[in-house]
Amino acid sequence: MPAPGQKTKELKTFSAKVVTPEHIKRDPRKMKLLHIIAHVKAISEKGLTHLLYLLKTEKGIDLGYNFVVIGNKPMSKQVLDELMMLLYAGLIEHNPRNKKLQLTSQGAEFLEQNRLPDDEIRDILSAVDELKPKIEPIEMEVELAAGGRRGRRF
Repeated sequence: MPAPGQKTKELKTFSAKVVTPEHIKRDPRKMKLLHIIAHVKAISEKGLTHLLYLLKTEKGIDLGYNFVVIGNKPMSKQVLDELMMLLYAGLIEHNPRNKKLQLTSQGAEFLEQNRLPDDEIRDILSAVDELKPKIEPIEMEVELAAGGRRGRRF
């Protein structure tokens, strides 16, 4: 017991789920998410969340994510959690310049070795291509926020 007036530090422990590429390989939802990120090359978290929401609501392709819409902005804790797992596993990364998610070289190699069958992802990727024009304004907004006033000199 500490003496009166003496400060003590308490050690707090917590558990975190360890995610390995092997776990990701066995989860079709994460694999589809990786395929989508690879297909669009680079996308912001906000743009990806909108894209997954539009896939579900407009194209009827439900990847199993639950969304909450606040002020016309879809949000999903499940999507963010899975992105964190993919980041932790080193399969995707945030580009520091434009704040977009993209595959790492390790992620590209992983996806090449563990590709889902074409019939499983063909419809998803064609729907993603159809929805790209709806996501572009969101991506531009993210780029402008990340870059500030790039290109303008006063």
